[in-house]
Amino acid sequence: SEQVRVAHGAVETVQLPEELPARGLMLTNPPYGERLDSVGNMPALYAALGTLMGRDLMGWEAALILPKDAEAWHLGWRAFRAHDVFNGALECRLLRIHVQEDQKLAPRVEDDGSAARLIRACAAMAESEGARMVANRLRKNLKELGRWAGRDGVTCYRVYDADMPEYSLAIDLYHDIDGKRWVNVQEYAAPPKVDPEAARRRLREAMSVLPEVLAVAPEQVFVRVRERKKGESQYEKQAEFGVFHEVTEGRAHLLVNFTDYLDTGLFLDHRITRGWLGEWAAGKDCLNLFCYTGVASLHMGLGGARSTTSVDMSRTYLDWARRNLELNGLGGTAHRLVQADCLAWLDEAARAGERFDLIFLDPPTFSTSKRMQGTLDVQRDHVAMIRKAMALLRRGGLLVFSNNLQRFKLDVEALSDLRIEDVSKPSIPRDFARNPRIHQCWKLALPG
Repeated sequence: SEQVRVAHGAVETVQLPEELPARGLMLTNPPYGERLDSVGNMPALYAALGTLMGRDLMGWEAALILPKDAEAWHLGWRAFRAHDVFNGALECRLLRIHVQEDQKLAPRVEDDGSAARLIRACAAMAESEGARMVANRLRKNLKELGRWAGRDGVTCYRVYDADMPEYSLAIDLYHDIDGKRWVNVQEYAAPPKVDPEAARRRLREAMSVLPEVLAVAPEQVFVRVRERKKGESQYEKQAEFGVFHEVTEGRAHLLVNFTDYLDTGLFLDHRITRGWLGEWAAGKDCLNLFCYTGVASLHMGLGGARSTTSVDMSRTYLDWARRNLELNGLGGTAHRLVQADCLAWLDEAARAGERFDLIFLDPPTFSTSKRMQGTLDVQRDHVAMIRKAMALLRRGGLLVFSNNLQRFKLDVEALSDLRIEDVSKPSIPRDFARNPRIHQCWKLALPG
């Protein structure tokens, strides 16, 4: 009985006996899965366990049985050996650690919002069969798309779009004005039938190969999970690092952000559409509805528009649009920014007698806000939206209407008095060829 002691307590507060020998072996199988309230508790548990090891067990050896894909770097210790084992039917890893000063992991740098920690934690997975498949596909795509991008002067483009369905990711490559590469990874939320552990493993396999294949440092890779969001949540801040990077699209210079929002500030699939708007804008009064960060307005302004008016309900995005305009020398009264509910503003503009020659209408699929009058559903409301916008169009003018609802069906019959041309197919850039319904696009004009 003197050799066995039993105690109860939390790892964060447990006090080990002071008379422990100078050397020994700590064995632990920390809780995970259903034994924890949530997987999100693992980092805190591992960090507390690592702190205890350094405080009370210096000079010992530790052996820990953890899930195979556990984020073990939270322990703060370097393992000198790792064994693949099974705990019942569960795939696990037995980590062995010398609890010595020189085996501490370097202090983590301040979190910059990148995926660097994740990439370093799963580096060993780069040799797995799945990781090699992702790497091979990326190399193939990069070779083909890199030639196209270089020839056409495209600096920001998609290099992988769920090419292998089980690796359901979108991977975008950005080159900033200094030639530095940045990678934005979007993981599409797995459907309920997909095992979440399998989805986590596949994400880590893919992330493990990105630095080598795309020639970037781990700190230049960012990852987000895309879920179906409604209302304001789709535009809410995800973080607040406030770091922007300057990139180009054609003649336009603009700012992108990889950390703070679900999207970067640049919808790559509308690259061709924005180019058209720039070509058609010379000498015209242009309107950009649901303008987001104002990139379409940039192209119209740089294309020689007499004026641009950009309307959005978000002050955050209008401030971003203002910065983009100023970056390109576009400012003053000729380039107006309006914070308003677009549908309500269209009514006000009609009453005020405002008229435009070129209008870009690219509404969200669904939106609701305290600042809106009701909700917006693009399928339900598109005819009314188009009618309101057409009321502001001068004779001979053009309305470009687009949206990203894959099942969207334009009510041609309700708009039969207008001239309508479906330009969806030619508006899809080469890097989105695998997903031709990423958006739909039409040109509409008054008859005669």
